Amino acid sequence: MTIKNYSRVRLLVDTYSQEGAKIDSIGYVIEVYPDEKYEVEFSDEHGITIAQIVVGSDEIIVAEKGDGKLA
Repeated sequence: MTIKNYSRVRLLVDTYSQEGAKIDSIGYVIEVYPDEKYEVEFSDEHGITIAQIVVGSDEIIVAEKGDGKLA
């Protein structure tokens, strides 16, 4: 399943905690790449970017409304 640009997503892995994105962090897809890769931006509660990473489709899921916490 392809996730669309600007989709709200939840991070399923803790691989990127060094970059500031912890497991269950909520972010937004800002670019869709070939091979089901996505560039996702994670922000704090003030809207300041804390991580911008490229992840695979198996590392994120579309977040339901009210789901998740900020990175």
